Amino acid sequence: MSDRTLRVGVVGAGNIAHVAQLPTLVGRDDVELSALVTRRADPSALVRRWGFRTVHPTVEAMLEAGDLDALFVLTPRSEHVDATRRALRAGVDVFCEKPLATSTQDAQDLARLAEEQGRVLMVGFNRRFAPVYEAGRQAFSDSGASFCVAQKNRAGSEYRATFENAIHMVDLLRWYCGGEPVDVAGHAAGQDPWQEDGVSALVRFDNGHTGVLMAARNAGGWGEKLDAYGDGVTAAITAPDRVSITQAGATTVREMSPEAFGWATATQTFGFAGAVHHFLDRVRDRQQPLTSGAEAAKTQLLLDQILAAAGLPTEELEGREWASHATR
Repeated sequence: MSDRTLRVGVVGAGNIAHVAQLPTLVGRDDVELSALVTRRADPSALVRRWGFRTVHPTVEAMLEAGDLDALFVLTPRSEHVDATRRALRAGVDVFCEKPLATSTQDAQDLARLAEEQGRVLMVGFNRRFAPVYEAGRQAFSDSGASFCVAQKNRAGSEYRATFENAIHMVDLLRWYCGGEPVDVAGHAAGQDPWQEDGVSALVRFDNGHTGVLMAARNAGGWGEKLDAYGDGVTAAITAPDRVSITQAGATTVREMSPEAFGWATATQTFGFAGAVHHFLDRVRDRQQPLTSGAEAAKTQLLLDQILAAAGLPTEELEGREWASHATR
């Protein structure tokens, strides 16, 4: 693709979009926010703030109007499949927030559709683009770390808490360990399988590496960290700010906030900006994204294996709605 301006559409402009994707999109001089789909009765404030050229009531109407190179699907997860499928069939590249779908089968189907249509499909597993996690992964070879412990603990549960939140850490386990799972054991805490108190899991990969997941939802507060070991290297990440790498008896520590003189924001430190830039670069060069639809489907399949091993449901509860990003 030439260096011409990319015409970008956005479906859903809720809380996360305002923090994560939209600031990055408007900061690029090669992007035009061509169209927005929103349920807001009066979208004028969104138009003024972000500079959208047109507003549509549905994805169908947006795609029928044409003139889009890429679409960002930033809606609640129950709406991901329909919007993504329509865009891919219309010949539009898609960035979809995680998870790609509410079921692994749907995620796999979308990945195949993107391949058939020759479109770029990327899923917003932004942790792979966070500077601290990138630095930690770079300390190991392509084969990955021999052992990896990934934790994301929070105070307070929610509907399908592990599926909604720990999926980031499951994706990091796959990325850091560098293989595909061959054996999964899991345990869930709490009495409500739809709003669990947490999950722990042990994953053995086909290259002999081992991953451990800890996702406690009855913790005293929010915390996210990852420790990885192998090849005489130790990487310790405390997200989103700190990574230490130890090898040959020496430890190098990098802290992100001081580097940015205190101005670092979640948009950069958690990798949201990096994910957006990566997608737009892949739209231009037509290469596969690091977190492609196919990669996302593999992560979702592993998450299903963890949930099943822990005795938790792997499907949505009919009539139950995910609310985290519902403001649109």
